[in-house]
Amino acid sequence: MSAGLAIVVLSFNARAHIDVCLGAALAQTRQARVIVADNGSSDETLAYVRERWPTVETLDLGANHGFAGGYNRALATIDAEWLVLLNSDAVLAPDWCARLLDFAGTHPHAAILGGSLLFWRDGGPTEIAQSLGSHVTDAGTAYEVGWGQPIADLPAKLLDPHATAAIPGAALLIRRSTFWSLGGFDPGYFAYLEDVDLGWRAWLTGDEVWVVPGARAWHAYGASAGGRASPLRVRCMQRNRYANMIKLLEAPTLVSGLITSIAYDVYRVLEYATRGDGHALRALFQGTGEALMRLPRWWEARRRIQRGRKRTDRELREAGLLVPALAALREYRRLARLGTQSAARVDNP
Repeated sequence: MSAGLAIVVLSFNARAHIDVCLGAALAQTRQARVIVADNGSSDETLAYVRERWPTVETLDLGANHGFAGGYNRALATIDAEWLVLLNSDAVLAPDWCARLLDFAGTHPHAAILGGSLLFWRDGGPTEIAQSLGSHVTDAGTAYEVGWGQPIADLPAKLLDPHATAAIPGAALLIRRSTFWSLGGFDPGYFAYLEDVDLGWRAWLTGDEVWVVPGARAWHAYGASAGGRASPLRVRCMQRNRYANMIKLLEAPTLVSGLITSIAYDVYRVLEYATRGDGHALRALFQGTGEALMRLPRWWEARRRIQRGRKRTDRELREAGLLVPALAALREYRRLARLGTQSAARVDNP
């Protein structure tokens, strides 16, 4: 069955919070297939969806392939011009799809799009931003623009459509042809920064990534994973940011990024050791070790990506998409002043 638009919800033990997500997906003003692809849940998510939501299609992936591998497997079975990647803990406004597709209709190079991603807290929507796009850094990570700030307090320019480095995978619209021309997500990432890698590669190959703030979505950040402090997140973030650096940066930027990130890793080792956080310290070393083991694979990917790139690091900097690693450190400190314990993707400046 083919359709112009498919909303694909990747679930993993999502039974407790999937109802609100599916209700909003089915209420879109733009007609779409809605599919739940289950990553080997043990809480009978699929059985529940089949009983409670009979018009929703289901796909049993059989095991937990992570965000990257799970979506690769699911999207390979879905024939639609446009694909929505939607977390099971995310909620779309009724006109989210319509607004983004209308914008894409007048911007043919816009291949990946998102809207205002706001926090969903205490069972309801807020006016507090999680993301209005993101910046990528020369240490391979990214940080989300507007995190923790009321929408009303954000600069006016952020409330107009604007280009951005990447869109959070919690609520992302992408052309199917673009997804597969990029090779899909890198399955070696498993989870974390795979959406950053995808958006970054889109820019390098000549496509564009846009935020259309009028399209609103809400995200119960951390509900579908272990949260920012989990050892899994620390390990995957550390490994995957090195993958981004090796694959995506031009040689001069890669050298400077490596120097900065190695120095910061030393700082983090001392910080974790001082406060006796053995779990985080172990995860950091595991992530670094995995990065070293996968270096040959990523170096081969680097050769392929660098041969085909159409935009330079300088062009990405001039567009405000690629920023120095120290910018992420400043953002990390800002979030610390806000008192947040769940800042997105700024573990590694």
